[in-house]
Amino acid sequence: MANQNDTRQTPAKVGAARERLLCTAYALFQRNTLNTVGVDRIVAEADVAKTTLYRHFSSKDGLAVSVLRHHEDVWMRGWLEQAIERHGESAGARLLGVFDAFDDWFQRDDYEGCLFARALLETRDPANPVRAAAAAGLESVRALLRGLAEDAGVRDPDVFALQIQMLLLGATVAAVYGDLDAAKQARDVARLLLEREGIRTES
Repeated sequence: MANQNDTRQTPAKVGAARERLLCTAYALFQRNTLNTVGVDRIVAEADVAKTTLYRHFSSKDGLAVSVLRHHEDVWMRGWLEQAIERHGESAGARLLGVFDAFDDWFQRDDYEGCLFARALLETRDPANPVRAAAAAGLESVRALLRGLAEDAGVRDPDVFALQIQMLLLGATVAAVYGDLDAAKQARDVARLLLEREGIRTES
């Protein structure tokens, strides 16, 4: 008979607790700022002990880093990449499709802005691992744009990807304060950039 006082957890329970903490923190960080969400609130809403959080994550910053990596998987790979593919066969059309995807995102009731950008603004210390994870997330988005630019035959894919990302970030901020057509307006500018490169944007 198992000892009723045995506090050891099965691997399944351990995995479930970590996943619950990660998903709870992800939801909280999306709706609030990282700095205003404390550990006590996270463990309360995840319904776990504080010691459980520190068993899986070295600190709140460690949890935030995991959340940002999770966001990259869920938002960029799980949604953005697939949304882009639905907007045309040519690389030029897919570049404009990024703005169409963002337009869809801006119209959602749960739109709260870019988690990567918000985390970057909240952590000004260059040595902070949260800042590094946020910067890495934005760099992953730029790498996606760079790949599309290379496929389209842009002369300088690095510069072009930066220009497109600047348009997207500007539109993202504009949408936060109520300009829900910001992606459409930024798309018009991106089309001009593509036309200057002599790139067709039809599917």
